Amino acid sequence: MRTLCAATLVAAPLVLTATPAQALTSCTVNGRPVSGTTVSGTAGSDYISCGALGVGDRVDGLGGSDSIVISGLVAGTVDGGTGSDFITANVGTSGSGRILGGADVDFISVGPNAGTVDGGLGVDFCRVASGNPPVNC
Repeated sequence: MRTLCAATLVAAPLVLTATPAQALTSCTVNGRPVSGTTVSGTAGSDYISCGALGVGDRVDGLGGSDSIVISGLVAGTVDGGTGSDFITANVGTSGSGRILGGADVDFISVGPNAGTVDGGLGVDFCRVASGNPPVNC
């Protein structure tokens, strides 16, 4: 009986802490609703719009000159990919939030930045309202 109780105490926390990833909500790619924890554009130019990004959520612009607008807090990752991208996150980032311009000339505008804003390769313009300064811009 003691062995059974000990095994139950060890296994129970694993069940309680294993929570499934939540899908991003209210995202569109080129006007079409999409869902999942990763939202991706196409190899061409895209318009991607999402609400908040939770930890583990990811938005990938992929190739082309993309416009990515995040209307909530970024706790996940936004990656413009290759091409000249326009990325806006006016609410800002949490400590785990990352906004990456990728290669080529990018324009990034972020509210309060507690995370990372990285223009990437190329000549990039980054505006951060307050907090951590951008890099590679």
